[in-house]
Amino acid sequence: MGVCRSRAGGRGAGSSAGDVARVGWVSGSERVVMFDIDGGLADLSAFTHLLSGESEGGRRQAWQRFFDHVGRAAVIEPGRDLVEAAAGLGLVVVYSTTRPVSCAEQTRSWLGDNGFPSGRALLCRSRGDVRPAVEVKVGHCRAVGSWLSGFVDDEPDTVEALRSGGVRAHAFDELSGLRVGELKAVLAAAGGPGAWTGNGTSRRERQRGTPHHRQGRVAQGSP
Repeated sequence: MGVCRSRAGGRGAGSSAGDVARVGWVSGSERVVMFDIDGGLADLSAFTHLLSGESEGGRRQAWQRFFDHVGRAAVIEPGRDLVEAAAGLGLVVVYSTTRPVSCAEQTRSWLGDNGFPSGRALLCRSRGDVRPAVEVKVGHCRAVGSWLSGFVDDEPDTVEALRSGGVRAHAFDELSGLRVGELKAVLAAAGGPGAWTGNGTSRRERQRGTPHHRQGRVAQGSP
């Protein structure tokens, strides 16, 4: 797993889950919400035509051409509003991406240039990691461990896979329509040390189901 931290440790360094835990970038009663970048916050659809190439070498070159444009991604406004709302609730924002760690600096610059809240960490795909995207995201969740209050992704299949593994995963679409008080009930009511077992269900989920929340708008301000 590639880790690029904004407050602790070096930039773009490869790290294991144990390394992340030791640096102490999340502690005590803090609760982390992890946001997937591509498809939820950043739109790179204008460059998907670059992903052509039939041979293995051609595919690698195509992906490199594609990743060269990550700094030109369009902002997905509802996604940015959601990150701002989560940060406003006092939750620790962590960004997750399956881009290779070589894209970390471009990604950090893009987030800053486009007004996204400063994240505690940016978790990337390590060099040589060829696992499916969902497995990379599971690894990112394990790195945060029991402090993880939620993972937000744009792909329903990924959300379902993470939920089946005990992660409190949510789709961007289902959260972007909530009012601040409702968003707090979904994201801040869970998490903290011991909340996620990582082996199927969280302790809180075994005690009660997730409440239904009506649709509304994410507003900046008091619940």
